[in-house]
Amino acid sequence: MSFYSKKTTTASDQIHSDIRAFTLIELMVSISIIVMVTSVVMVRQSSFNGAVLLRNQAYEVAFSLRQAQLLAVSGVNSGASTAKQQYGVNLSRTVGSNQTYQIFQDKDGDGQIDSGDAYGLIGRLDRRFEIRDVTRADGSSIMGTSNVQNIYFTRPNFDAIFENGNSTKYSAGPVYIEVAKLGSSATDNGTVRCVEVTGPGQIQVMDCP
Repeated sequence: MSFYSKKTTTASDQIHSDIRAFTLIELMVSISIIVMVTSVVMVRQSSFNGAVLLRNQAYEVAFSLRQAQLLAVSGVNSGASTAKQQYGVNLSRTVGSNQTYQIFQDKDGDGQIDSGDAYGLIGRLDRRFEIRDVTRADGSSIMGTSNVQNIYFTRPNFDAIFENGNSTKYSAGPVYIEVAKLGSSATDNGTVRCVEVTGPGQIQVMDCP
């Protein structure tokens, strides 16, 4: 005679047998996917924020040019010794000055910023950006060896006049002020934006040509 016992499966045992846990490999794969997705989102967000900030920096330069233009046309005179009412913006790409720009009143009418010509506070770019160059549409620089460019306006005209530190004058336009990521030579929209200034005095922020 043989005896055997049959184990009775309770409802609790059935529930426990249906519960499955992540294996170590599955957990590692899941974490890797989450890290990858998070990294992509953060990089894209950072790139977007950088592009927006770059565009804002270019608009600040454009606003200063417009302010100089309006000062000249409105005939604001503050100690000028010449009949010409000239206001402009001084730009530089020399190290140490390539992140600043200055509105000036050209009191002696020489097209240059001299001692005592500064008007208002110095404009300053975010430390991540710089004035890379001022160029023609073909990409050639009009700054020359001086690495300085003055863009100014003379009453009663809205027309822009471009004169570098070597007193080489250029008035045909348009010219493009390149506001770019510091130390970068790339040409994409996330790295450089251009302030276009035409001969007739139109000013706008745009993609670089």
